[in-house]
Amino acid sequence: METVMKNGRVIQSVQRAFELLERIAASTDGSRLSELADGAGLNRSTAHNLLASLEELGYITQDKKGAAYRLTGKLNQLLRLDAEAEHALRARLRPVLKAVSQASGESTFLGLATGTDYLCSDAVLSEKPLHLAVRPGERKPLIVEAIGHAMLAADPELARAVQAHDPSEWEAHAAEIADAERRGVALDLDSQNAGISCVAVAVTPRAAIAVAGPTNRLPKALLLTIGQHIRDELAKVRPVNQEWL
Repeated sequence: METVMKNGRVIQSVQRAFELLERIAASTDGSRLSELADGAGLNRSTAHNLLASLEELGYITQDKKGAAYRLTGKLNQLLRLDAEAEHALRARLRPVLKAVSQASGESTFLGLATGTDYLCSDAVLSEKPLHLAVRPGERKPLIVEAIGHAMLAADPELARAVQAHDPSEWEAHAAEIADAERRGVALDLDSQNAGISCVAVAVTPRAAIAVAGPTNRLPKALLLTIGQHIRDELAKVRPVNQEWL
């Protein structure tokens, strides 16, 4: 069935599915079937079928049957940063990545916040035989890794959105994020990936540079020294244009 709109033809089921997604997104605690059906003017059966499809596709989830529906992070995977602005930022920070990687001997990479994830936008890999292989284009959650914690510590608005999206994961890492805010650098001391440690520094509230490598080469004192080196190199290229963020 289709509904004729003034700007063209819209498939009604698609329109209804997006309206349900928008209603779920507008509620920080999620929405139940009855609330969504009544708000969208749908009967329960139609709303349930649409929600079941969205859940099967991975865009929404329930903690248990009958619980409120919440968005997952899958929609974040569809987000693209402004290509021109991202290119300009990469070009400006590429010398920093190179300088820090050469001085530390470890892999250095640039991460950009996209929703509740971060995108690896650029990387300079270590030339040592054993090193962390980071690939531009990879996406990972902001919570858990040092590079994400650096951005969360620098941007209260982003932190609130991530906390609302996954309260339990936030609670598990709240102390690390608070520590990153206090220090001005985020550390991962072999806690997330066995044998790998990392230090990260925010470039802007939604961009950060990280250095990571084998823990046996990166004790805490050295990570803090590398963190200061990142800041020193960033001082040479600031101010960084933040209009795209």
